[in-house]
Parts: sequence; C-alpha cells; structure tokens
Amino acid sequence: MGTVRRIIDEGFGPWTLSEDGTCLVRRDDQPLDEWPRQSGCWPRDERIPVRPEKPFRVAVVGESVARGFLLDPVVTLPDLCRAAFREAGLDDRLELVDFTVNGLSAAGAAKLCRAATELRCSMIVLYVGNNFPRSTPWLDDPETRQDAARTFAGRGYEDYLAARREAMAAFARDFCHEVGETCRAAGVPLVVVVPATNQLDWHAPWVVPTWLPEDRLAEWTATRRQLDEPADGTVVQDPARHMALAERMTTLDGGTTARPMEIVGRSLVLLGHETEGLGLLSRAVSVGADPANYERRCPTEVAEQLRLLGRAPGCRIVDVPARARERYGVAAWGKEIFLDYCHHTLDSLRDVAADIAAEVYTGLGLTPAPGWPERLARTVSPPAREMASAYLLSALHNQHWGQSADTVEHWLRCAVETDPTCVEDLATYFAMSLPEAQFWLLGDALAARSERMYWFLKNFSHLPVLDAGFAERALRVLPEDGRQRLAKELDTLWRELRVERRGEINLLDTFWRERDSGPRPFTVVAGESSPVSRYGFIASGEHPLHLDIVLVAGPGLPRGRFDMWLNGHHCRSGQVTSEWQHERVVLPSAMLRAGANELTYAWTTAARDADVATAAVSTLGTGPENLHLVRLARMRLTP
Repeated sequence: MGTVRRIIDEGFGPWTLSEDGTCLVRRDDQPLDEWPRQSGCWPRDERIPVRPEKPFRVAVVGESVARGFLLDPVVTLPDLCRAAFREAGLDDRLELVDFTVNGLSAAGAAKLCRAATELRCSMIVLYVGNNFPRSTPWLDDPETRQDAARTFAGRGYEDYLAARREAMAAFARDFCHEVGETCRAAGVPLVVVVPATNQLDWHAPWVVPTWLPEDRLAEWTATRRQLDEPADGTVVQDPARHMALAERMTTLDGGTTARPMEIVGRSLVLLGHETEGLGLLSRAVSVGADPANYERRCPTEVAEQLRLLGRAPGCRIVDVPARARERYGVAAWGKEIFLDYCHHTLDSLRDVAADIAAEVYTGLGLTPAPGWPERLARTVSPPAREMASAYLLSALHNQHWGQSADTVEHWLRCAVETDPTCVEDLATYFAMSLPEAQFWLLGDALAARSERMYWFLKNFSHLPVLDAGFAERALRVLPEDGRQRLAKELDTLWRELRVERRGEINLLDTFWRERDSGPRPFTVVAGESSPVSRYGFIASGEHPLHLDIVLVAGPGLPRGRFDMWLNGHHCRSGQVTSEWQHERVVLPSAMLRAGANELTYAWTTAARDADVATAAVSTLGTGPENLHLVRLARMRLTP
C-alpha cells in the first residue's frame, strides 16, 4: 500500500520543512497552486516548530476576515486570540499557530486543516466562507456547462441561478465533509466560525437583466431611471418611494438581480420592518449573479453548511451573525462593525476573538481566570496613527469597490478624527498612484514611507477615476488646514498628469491591475454601475481636447445609442453597433476643469439574443450576467 505524503513534507504557503525536520521555515519563493500569491498576505512567522512547545496547540485556519484585513498587521484575529489566552491566565498552556491568509481558497483551507493535524494541534478554529463564491468551480466542467446552458435556454435565468446556488451549496457541503473527516480521523476537535457580512451599507453592483424580453427590460430600465439614487449609491431620504420603485424592478426581473432587492430591504429597515428587511438583504447576497467576479460575501447556502458542520459531534460553533445581532441589534449588519463588505472593526473583531477563545477553553476543558473578557477589551489598543491608517485604507477599499459617498466619507472622517496627521498618508497614496512611480518595482524606499499603503496598493486594481472621486471626497471631509495641504499636494502631483503635458492619454489604461497581472482588454459588463461607465483624467482646462473612441456592441446585442457627459454636461450622442467603429469627439474648453475631469457614458440597454447567451454558457462558461454590454478598444485623449 502507498502512503499519503504529509502536507508539511511538501511545504505550503510561505513555509517549507527544515532539513532536520524539526520546524517549518519561511521561504522566499512564491506560493503555488491553491495558495494566494499576493505579497504581504500571509502571517510573518519565520518558523513553526513541528512539535508543540506547550500542552495545547490551537491552529486558526481562515481567510482575510480572520487575518484582520485592513487592520493587519497592527491587529489580527490570531493576535487577539493570543491576548485572550494571556488575559485568561492560560498563556503557559496554550500556543497558537496562525494559518490565516488573505484570498484563501476552499482547497487551500482544507490543506491547512490537514497541516494543522500533522502539527499535532489539539484544536482547529476554521473561519472561512466569504471566498466560496469565487472558489465554486461553477461552469468549469464542460458537462456542467451544457447542463447549465440547457437550463437557461429551457427554463430561463431564474432557474439558471437556482442551479448555481445548488452548486455552491454542494461545493460547501463537500468542503465541510472533507474537513470534518480530516479532523475526525485525527481526533482533533473543530471550532467552526460562521462569517457575518455587511448587508446594510455594502452595495452590490447594478446588473442589467439583458435576458428579459424586450418590453420588460424597457420597463425595468425606465423604472431604474426614476430612482432618486445616484450612480454611486448615495442613500436618499424617501424610503417608501424608493422601495416601491425597487419592488417594481424586482417583480419585472423575477428577483434575479441583487441591487433592487437590497434597496427594498434597506427601505424596510428604515421604515422599522427590520426582520423582513434583513431577510431580503440576506436573500440578495445569495441571488447568485456575480458580474466581474464581484461578490465577496458569505451567502446563506454556504453559511448553513458551516452551521451544520459546527453542530456535528466533536465540533463547536461560533455563529458570528447571531452573536453580533445579540450585541449590536440591527447595527450588526452595517458599518458599525464592518470596515467594508465583511472585514471587522477592531471592537467587533475583538468580540469574535473572545467568542472563539471561550469555545477553545470549553472544548479543551480549561478554566480561564475570571474577568478575562473585560481585560481583553482594555488590553488591545493600537496607537491612534495606526488606527487612522486602517480607517483610511477602509475608505480606499470602499472607493475601489464603487461604494457610496456616505460610506467612503464616513471612514475618511473616522481617520481624520482619530489622527488629523493622516493627511500625510493621503498625500503618500496619491504620490504612489503616479504612473511614473512604479513603486511595485522600487519596493523598500516607498514601503518605508507607508508599508501598509504599499501592500494595499500593490494588490488592487487602480483606475484614475478612482483618484479623482476619492480626492473630491477627501477634500470634503478634511478640516481646513488638511484640505489646503492636500489640495496643494494634488496640484503639484497632478500637474504632471495633465493631458497637455503628456501629449496622449488612453483612458482605458490602468496604472496597475489586481494581483499585479498585466493590462487586459477593457470591457463594460452588466454589473458596472448599471449601463454607465466613468473615466477620469487631468487637464489644464484652458484648451479643447480631442477624444478618439473605438467601440463595438456586446455579443448578441442590437444597434444601440450611447450618450456622453463631460463633468455633468451632455456633449455627445452616438451609435454602437455590432461592427467596430471609430468616433472622434472634441471636448470643448468651456466644459473642462482645471484639475480632475470626469467623462461619463450611458449605454442603451437592450435584450440580448438568447441563442448567443446560451452559446456563451455552454462554450465559454460565461454567465449571461457577465456578457459585455459594450467593448472598447480605444479611448485616447490628445491636446
């Protein structure tokens, strides 16, 4: 019989087994296979002994929510658990192995659980679920694609989504079975942590339901225009009217797009119907439409499988949604405890750590010293500058994902109130954003100025329009002295980015792309702020500019119209067809601003040829929600 090779023998993540086999040591090469490749996303432990050094060893296996994303490395969940062990007087009996990592896949989590049993852990804490929508191998298999295409063609998009949710539930069930069997075979008890997600203040993207018949799509689009909500998701003050319009959209699309459901759910909460509203918000997370691989929240289908695992023999459970609701009420679903879509504030992450520690003590039969939770609350208190940086990163992250001005400015305000000198970090961000900086190649010099900002920027996509919008919001929030300082910095930095100075700018170019990959052909998918695209550029405002556009309609879409606005003023209407075409537009100086300018396109929505959508599912594994509305090959600005 063959033997199963140990995970620790092969090495995993940033660690490999030492030559004498006594410990795992950090290596310099990049992780492979199921392991995330982003820099700075793993724990920084240089060595992990193979044999425990204390009576009980506990491993925490988790994704970015357990890593403490946006707070890391100043505060992480494993660090808070270690602090809880100390405050409970159990530090001499408990040691913790940190297996938390940003971007962890389900396959990677299962391997880390195996590695934890090989490291003789007495207990494993499992905190995953938010990455499962991206981990689910939906439509990877050719046979599954064919089945999904037949479902879409024969029964419609609603049943297609139901099949996707069933696949996600099955994937989560298989994962839980694998982890459960690993722990049972090794005799290691498991603490399952069910993630909570931000449902009140996190906005899903608009998805245009091009799978609807022409007449229903036209009515859906007309109703969408009546909503008072601007494109960036700013909340309006008339929830009853808002709810009525969104309910009409949900009726028209059969509940197949998340954003109208979210509007209805939030409106119900504002009107005092919290249970009904939160139930609808939870359903919206599980709708399943995932344009541009956007969703990052644990859906109900995954959470329920994790709960089943946590209630199995030999397992314990920390149900974060239930416990947060007990502590915070309806605020448990918004920015009171979340920095973005799922990552916790310091206070709520500390609560999660306390709940985990309590389950560890009980599961291992340990008696903590009285009053340890209260001492834990007082012990972990990072410097104001570090917390201000976390809030600033939260504002940037929400801006990156197109969240509302209200949310972005909330975290900017928290940063300024915590430490007014954080304007220096804002200036650093914009300095790092310059295309000439190429900071990912320079590394140490720029990282020394703001290491957390360095790693944050290295791992996320970046568009100039994000800077323009973020700068506008920052200038609104900063006090007068900070506002003047940032405005002066921006004037100096952006002077070099003017179209007149550079001679030519392609508005489709990003400064860098997510995961440090190279440039990709730009497309507008159904989920990008409804059928609206926005681009930013810097100009002197003194002279007209010329814009060259090359574009084509998305597959299966008929001829349509586009309208262009410059800084809120209509400046062009044109046609988009099934053939590539070139248009040249003059942007008059009267509409331009000195500094940041915004160019906005609104695209006509139209029903897509069902045969084309079906073929995309069966052949490419591309769902109808991810098919292009329009493709752009060039948007070149010249003086």
